[in-house]
Amino acid sequence: MQNAAKSHVQKKHDRTIVSGATYVLTRIAFQLAPNKVARLMRVQGFSIKSYHLSAKQRELLGQAQSFYLDLAGNKIKVFEWGVGPVILLVHGWGGRALQMDSFVTSLLERGFKVVAFDHKGHGESSSRYSSYPEIFRSTELVAAHYAHELYGVIAHSIGSNSMFKVSEKFEQKLKIAVIAPMDDFLGYLEKMRARMGIYEKLFAQVIRQIEADCAVQLADLCVLDYEKISRHDVLLVHDKFDRINKIRASHEIKRNLQGSSLMETEMLGHSRILRNPEVVDRVVAHFAPAQV
Repeated sequence: MQNAAKSHVQKKHDRTIVSGATYVLTRIAFQLAPNKVARLMRVQGFSIKSYHLSAKQRELLGQAQSFYLDLAGNKIKVFEWGVGPVILLVHGWGGRALQMDSFVTSLLERGFKVVAFDHKGHGESSSRYSSYPEIFRSTELVAAHYAHELYGVIAHSIGSNSMFKVSEKFEQKLKIAVIAPMDDFLGYLEKMRARMGIYEKLFAQVIRQIEADCAVQLADLCVLDYEKISRHDVLLVHDKFDRINKIRASHEIKRNLQGSSLMETEMLGHSRILRNPEVVDRVVAHFAPAQV
């Protein structure tokens, strides 16, 4: 029993030389200048790497109409193609609007208007750092902008989780296709903190800053209201061997979300699944032909 109890105790860090040294340094720094160090940690620890576009993606980008929406002083870049009922594309962490490009042409051929956007800190949107609450707020902002035209959504990774939370507020029925959603985000954050070797109180202060800026509690974002989401027509797509977001996330959602369906793939991983022709065909088929 004693050993079992110890296994549930959170580690201060991953007990490597680097994580151990980082833990000591961040603890000392936080004690000396807590607010300044927390702001620095937010910028550096949650920074987004650049996403490089292919030639095909750049060409598609050039065909879009684009504009910015304001998100608490940050600019969210939005792209539009075509006319008709709106299908919104929501990318995940480290991606950008054009990561979902494989769906655009087929949706346009079915008479839809396709809208994609870069989350705060991603692509052409402002800032170089982000977080799940900010991804949620970006998704909420763009979805609200198209509320009266919105017919359906295709979302990937943590963008799927953000869209589920946003969809709780939509009274009209939406068709939603989510690809590789995430589970246990709070657990993921704790593992990341331990791996990096960040002092617990410093990390908690960073989270509090993010929550205050976004006016939302992270814990609340991690709990789905399945009763509200069940008003929508939901398709889940997940690869059995996704090493980033395990397929158990989609299994859990399907168990709790009455009427949802699940497409399981093999050997497509977390990102290649977005470009697989069978996945694209199945997802696009989820949306009935638009009436234009």
